Amino acid sequence: MATCKYSFNALRRASSSAAVASTVNQRNVPQTKTGQFGVPQRINLPKESINVTKLPNGLVVASMENNSPLFRVAAVVDAGAKYEPYEMRGVTTLLRVFSNLSTKYVSRLGLTKNLERLGANFKCTQTREQMIYSVEGLRNELTHGAQFLVPIVCYPLFKPYEVHDEHERVELDHEIYLNSPELQLTDLLHTSSFRGGLCRALSISPGMMKKLSHRQMYSFHSHYYTPDRISLVGTGCNHQTLVHLADKFRFSPLDCVYTPGFGNIKLIDSEPEPSKYKGGEIRRDTQSSLVHIALACEGVSSKDEKGVLTSLLLNEVMGKGPNIKWSAGSNRLQRAAQAVADAPCLVSSFNLHYTESGLFGVHIMCNKNDTNKVVKAVWNEFSKVLKNGISKEELNIAKKKLQVNLQMTAEQSSDVFSKMLTQPDVSDRLTDVQSIVAQIEQGDYSIDSINQLAKKMLTGKPPTVVSIGNLKSMPYLDDLRA
Repeated sequence: MATCKYSFNALRRASSSAAVASTVNQRNVPQTKTGQFGVPQRINLPKESINVTKLPNGLVVASMENNSPLFRVAAVVDAGAKYEPYEMRGVTTLLRVFSNLSTKYVSRLGLTKNLERLGANFKCTQTREQMIYSVEGLRNELTHGAQFLVPIVCYPLFKPYEVHDEHERVELDHEIYLNSPELQLTDLLHTSSFRGGLCRALSISPGMMKKLSHRQMYSFHSHYYTPDRISLVGTGCNHQTLVHLADKFRFSPLDCVYTPGFGNIKLIDSEPEPSKYKGGEIRRDTQSSLVHIALACEGVSSKDEKGVLTSLLLNEVMGKGPNIKWSAGSNRLQRAAQAVADAPCLVSSFNLHYTESGLFGVHIMCNKNDTNKVVKAVWNEFSKVLKNGISKEELNIAKKKLQVNLQMTAEQSSDVFSKMLTQPDVSDRLTDVQSIVAQIEQGDYSIDSINQLAKKMLTGKPPTVVSIGNLKSMPYLDDLRA
């Protein structure tokens, strides 16, 4: 008992001393730290622009210090679905699903437990041009959390028994895909629109599930996962810290060759053919009463920066969907659809950009009984805008909308991070909102330039029409062009 009493007295004396020390420290705090009534004053942290560094091995590092309590770091690999060889269709889907399996330096259990201990999140995203491996967590855990990107990207083992044991995850991913008509519509749209790599789907068919294995995953990884195709992007972190992390991205493709179970591996010896827009039509008849339709024309490549902004203004005129939750919106295409529809419907335009081409079009959701009327009304209004052009008033409204959307996007660090991922090597220009807004205000984008782009879309190659649902009353492409 004497020990307990002594400990209690010592703890009480220590607490008293700490209280006195705290009072003294509070008296020594400069008065500039607090305002009237003791309210802390706002501290203005310096804003830093995006820094871009290209290492000697070709790896690009792009970062922005936004003083966020969270860090976001991603390894972006130019190895999306469009690079899949024909006999390996769907291999990038396997790489995405199996992205958290064992690596040379950390097992899948170790990876999971360490990220959980740090409170960090890991995610792998698959696009048609990129594979994106991202980690986010608390800022003070940056060096510990981001370092797991190195073994995941550079040293996956593709152990045969792990891939075999986790095969149900691929089947589950495919079931989710089959229950998402929007995802299916997007894949069918690209299949119908393009010839070449961009026609690849972001899913894997049941037939390819049986053909693809760890061998094809290794073959694709060893060919495309090279430093000159990788970019390291981060927000909420110091640029030099990210450069130091990028130095650890070293590749030794022969490591997996000697792993038991690989045997003879056929390496990729050819590059995919260039993607070209061609247009066309695909219809997938189902029992769903809700019909999804996509109408599209050839858009603008992401390399044409002025053309991208011009198409964004045209996209604002068409209408990107409602800005108010649960509302139908009031854009031109929506009004044309509502005028003839008996049931609720939704119309929104989309604008997709890739390095080789692009897509500009309209997404329609309507009841199966309204399909014929709604599709024809939207197509007529869509063609009218592309053929006759836009008015000065519509251009001014579109400019204001685009400026507001760009500035609101710049306020969200997650949106800025997503924008940096698209083209890391020029992310400093793509995210410079003030200069982009100034270009729009200075009149570089006139009615003539927008109308010229619109007419080019209409008079160019044939449009694309894709539909999913009960297509009993769905018009064909020939009916729309008549």
